[in-house]
Amino acid sequence: MDKSSRPYKRIKCARKGCGKCLFCLKIVALCECAPEDKSKEPSNVLYGWCVKCRTNHSEDYKKVVGNKCTYCGGDIEDNYPAVGIGLAILLFPFGIGICCCLKERKCVMCDRSVI
Repeated sequence: MDKSSRPYKRIKCARKGCGKCLFCLKIVALCECAPEDKSKEPSNVLYGWCVKCRTNHSEDYKKVVGNKCTYCGGDIEDNYPAVGIGLAILLFPFGIGICCCLKERKCVMCDRSVI
């Protein structure tokens, strides 16, 4: 999938074993959502988990909070910009602190920045 033309959009719950539609909260095989409904953003979704999974599996949900993307539930990686790496080399040891301040956390799946 080319991320530049079409960003990742989560349609099913990210919890293993759930797989419910995030729009109607039914199993994907029984989903009655129209394509117009799925073109919008799903409501009340955090870390890719549906409302039912967040309440029923709260212990597992606590493990995900802060470690995954808030939108899709994908893994997060740290990206250091080229300017930060250059400053780390040129202004060593102070440049390392500057490089760490410029660090950006991005989701691997949907390519959104995470704060």
